[in-house]
Amino acid sequence: MVAWAAGSCARPAPPPPLPPPLLAETPIAPSTTADFAIGPITQTPSADGRSLYIEGTVRNTGSRPSRQVKVWVEGLDADGHVVAETDALPTPQEIPAGTAAKFVVELPNDPAITNFHVEAIGK
Repeated sequence: MVAWAAGSCARPAPPPPLPPPLLAETPIAPSTTADFAIGPITQTPSADGRSLYIEGTVRNTGSRPSRQVKVWVEGLDADGHVVAETDALPTPQEIPAGTAAKFVVELPNDPAITNFHVEAIGK
């Protein structure tokens, strides 16, 4: 209900407009990650038979380039116990999305080693 002042034909002034919201929403791009897949892996004994060279690739299956990548290689026995382990930095260290880097490590050529576990982490 609108109240009119006696003897006045003017309407009251409309209320001031509402101020704009203090926060505005803007879309944010989805976060991206570097994710890794290992393989294929090959093993080659050294010429003197004392060492075993494990070579493989680390593929960046994520959506952005990787950095600070490190690979751990474990030589396992038939029961899955660690017999020998070492780590390596793959080349190149920055792996663009969809591409791979190579790594090579040296383990002792222990006849107990029947399998390998390879893991890569990075940012």
